[in-house]
Amino acid sequence: MRTGWIELAAIPAALLVVYLLRTNGWASDHARRAWAWLKEWARLAPFTTVLWLLVAVHAWMLIGLSPRLRDAVLLTHSTTLAHLKHEPLTVLFGSAIWTDVDELLFMTFTAVIYLAPLERWLGTWRTVLAFLAGHIGATVLIALWIEETVLITPEQDRVYARTIDVGISYGAYCCAALLAYRLRWPFRLSVWALLLAYLLYQASLTDFDAAVDYTSLGHLVAFAIGLLLYPLTRTDRARRHRLDPWIKIPAATSAFSGAGDSADNETTSLAR
Repeated sequence: MRTGWIELAAIPAALLVVYLLRTNGWASDHARRAWAWLKEWARLAPFTTVLWLLVAVHAWMLIGLSPRLRDAVLLTHSTTLAHLKHEPLTVLFGSAIWTDVDELLFMTFTAVIYLAPLERWLGTWRTVLAFLAGHIGATVLIALWIEETVLITPEQDRVYARTIDVGISYGAYCCAALLAYRLRWPFRLSVWALLLAYLLYQASLTDFDAAVDYTSLGHLVAFAIGLLLYPLTRTDRARRHRLDPWIKIPAATSAFSGAGDSADNETTSLAR
């Protein structure tokens, strides 16, 4: 294992930033405002915040590792058929929080655009349920389909055993489909149509006969699961919060006074 220069520079860089913020009044004031905003955002979306931090920490742990060792770590948490048979709970939950560093941008986009607005609308526990339904449901259904209907040759089986299939995209696409229920009909159908067109285009690029790559099909299954979770949007909380701001912190809490209701309580890489 080798230590990368990023880890070596991170601590002194962080200390330098703290020193500059403390010695500069203008910067300190803006830093306090940004920190207060982040705390309020995290208070309104605790599950999204914890998930982002878990993914970020696990991605950070991979920095500095050699490509071979990084792939070995990710493969340990990948949802291959062998792992699902022998240690299903470990890989079903672990695969959602392990990903490569280059996926952090997708995770951040998902947190801001999909997960946090859904959590502020439906509540924390319903958002957790929706995310797990998409992530676990799509993973299991695709694995069962592969095992029951796809003829896997010994060569393909060896490729699949070395396939890295980790990430949050199954849960993210499920939550995106569910969040569209918050929109009025014309806009709702437009969002579904655009998302479905993108997922179908993504699937069309996959040569299923040449590679054991079923992630794009998993995205379509997760999208369908999100549509089936419509009953989660018919609760009293969902009706009360239907008109809340989509991304912006509500005006009532923008002063960060703490008032308001709390939220309910050679490896093939297929990083999702």
